[in-house]
Amino acid sequence: REVDGGLFSHFQLQLCPGADCPIVIKVQEPRARRVQCSRCSEVFCFKCRQMYHAPTDCATIRKWLTKCADDSETANYISAHTKDCPKCNICIEKNGGCNHMGVFCLLTDFCWMCLGDWKTHGSEYYECSRYKENPDIVNQSQQAQAREALKKYLFYFERWENHNKSLQLEAQTYQRIQEKIQERVMNNLGTWIDWQYLHNAAKLLAKCRYTLQYTYPYAYYMESGPRKKLFEYQQAQLEAEIENLSWKVERADSYERGVVGGEGELSASDRGDLENQMHIAEQRRRTLLKDFHDT
Repeated sequence: REVDGGLFSHFQLQLCPGADCPIVIKVQEPRARRVQCSRCSEVFCFKCRQMYHAPTDCATIRKWLTKCADDSETANYISAHTKDCPKCNICIEKNGGCNHMGVFCLLTDFCWMCLGDWKTHGSEYYECSRYKENPDIVNQSQQAQAREALKKYLFYFERWENHNKSLQLEAQTYQRIQEKIQERVMNNLGTWIDWQYLHNAAKLLAKCRYTLQYTYPYAYYMESGPRKKLFEYQQAQLEAEIENLSWKVERADSYERGVVGGEGELSASDRGDLENQMHIAEQRRRTLLKDFHDT
C-alpha cells in the first residue's frame, strides 16, 4: 500500500499474483512456502510469488526459468509431441500422462523418455532419469565443453517439459473422471463417496507429478557428489512410482469409460491396488521433500 506517496510492504504480507486479484495474504512465518488464495484459488510461493517450486529454491528456479526462456529456440526440436517407435519407426503421439508407451502393432512396451524397453525400468529406472556426466570433459576443448553443457541442459529440459505436458494430459483425465462421477451419481449408480477414490487418485497424481517436475531444475544445478547421487536415487524412485500410479489411473479411467473390459467399475482388488499405489507414491514424494527441501 502507499504511505506518504511511497510504497510500503510488510514481511508477512504478499499480494496475490492472480490476474486482477486484490487479495493480500498474510502468513506467520514468511518463507518459501505454498500458499493458495481463498478468492481466486491461485497457488504460488509466498517468498517469490512464482508458481510453487519445491524442492527447488527461489533463486534456483528463477535462474532455471530464465535459462529456459533464453535457450527456447535451441530446445525447440524436443518440444514436438511425436516420436518414432524404437521397434517399427511408426510415428506415435503421447496422448496420456504416463511414460509407459505401447504400440499395438508389435505388442511392444517402451519408455517415452529414453525409448528403452519398459521391462528394464523396474531395475534400471535410475539410469533413465540420471544424467551421465563425462568425467574427462574438463580436459577437452572449449567447443567440446560447450557441446557437453548443451547436452546436459537438454537432458534436464526435456524431462522438465515432458512432465509439464503429462500434467496437462492428466488434467484432462481428471476432468473426465469428475464428469463420470457426476453422471453416475445423477443416475443413482452410487454416491459421491463410492467414487471418491478415483477423484483422490487423479488429484494425488497431479500433486506428485508437479513435485517431480521441479526436481529436474534442482538436479541440474546440484554439485556432483554423494548427496546428488542420493537425490537422483530418490528422484528415480519417485518417478517410477508416479508412472505406476499414472498407468493405474489411466487404466481406471478406461474402465469407467467402458474401454477396457466392458462398462463398470474396477474390481475390489484393482481398487485396492490403486489405493496402495497412491500411498507409495505419496510416501516417496514426502521422503524426497523431507530430505532435500530446506523448508
